[in-house]
Amino acid sequence: MGKIGKLREFMKEKKIDYIVLGPGSNMFYLTGFTEEQMERPLFFIVDYWDAYFLAPKLYEEQLSKFNFPIISYNDDENPYKKIKLEKGKSIAIDDTLWSSFTVDIINYFTPSQLLKASEIMRELRIIKQDEEIEIMKKGLQIAEKAFLNTINQIKPGMSERKVAKILVDEFITNGAEGVSFEPIVTSGPNTSMPHLRSTSREIRTGDIIIFDFGVKYNGYSTDTTRVVSIGQPSEEVKKIFEIVREAQAKAEDAVKGGIQACEIDKIARQVISSYGYGEYFIHRTGHGIGIDVHEDPYIAPNYKRKIEKNMVFTVEPGIYLPGKFGIRIEDMIYVNNKGIVMNNLQKDEIFVI
Repeated sequence: MGKIGKLREFMKEKKIDYIVLGPGSNMFYLTGFTEEQMERPLFFIVDYWDAYFLAPKLYEEQLSKFNFPIISYNDDENPYKKIKLEKGKSIAIDDTLWSSFTVDIINYFTPSQLLKASEIMRELRIIKQDEEIEIMKKGLQIAEKAFLNTINQIKPGMSERKVAKILVDEFITNGAEGVSFEPIVTSGPNTSMPHLRSTSREIRTGDIIIFDFGVKYNGYSTDTTRVVSIGQPSEEVKKIFEIVREAQAKAEDAVKGGIQACEIDKIARQVISSYGYGEYFIHRTGHGIGIDVHEDPYIAPNYKRKIEKNMVFTVEPGIYLPGKFGIRIEDMIYVNNKGIVMNNLQKDEIFVI
């Protein structure tokens, strides 16, 4: 059964008559089409019989490649008069729709019930198809090659931003569409702040560098973190790295169908706490990944959903010592009978340059 067929099963289960999606990851998932939201309505609408685009005339040729009917309109036409929605029905609307469009839909079609399409789409997207996993594997190959090419170009005196730019350029050179998020390249004491963006700080001999990076490839995201040292790392850095590596390894080894996501998080957290660093592990252990870089499932303390075959998520424990340094190691995992690491990039040792 295809994606639209599975969506209709969810619609029947939830008693939803219509799904209205706007430009964004949900529309891309079902159609392959991606675009920025704009002031003209551009919707993908699904009911039990039809699935079609409503779009400005100027998108007609572009959308014709995607094998769905198109209802187009000119600027002097009212698009809502062309939509095939009955009044008084249950409608689920995508989060990406501007509030003005949602208000228009309510006013024109007076739905009996208004629901969030995102909740249904999350259920549809949480289990990846084999071809989605293969796309992400190819994306990882590009990202990892770019990372290795980048660290070979690092010299003391370069700023974090300069290194981040080299990394992004390498992504594009090696075949990525772009970045899945702005890469995090932080050095020295900046590494103790997990989501600090790259700064003008100059990299020095003796620094460690955190690289948290990902590409977009065929519409899908990747996400990886590795640790680099300019010269040999200190004994304290090596000690913390080994603790994080152990936490990640034990969490990854625990991945299998049927385990609760929160249990994976607990295992990583217990390892770090056993060495006395529990208070310095300040984020969840991982997150799902697919079209969006952050999506379900979340490997977090209160996320009790059971892991299933073909889920894809990260495992990325870390320890952050304020004002000193931080260490994080991140892999992408897909679930077969057990968790399979998708990365090929070594992570058992710090990269020393």
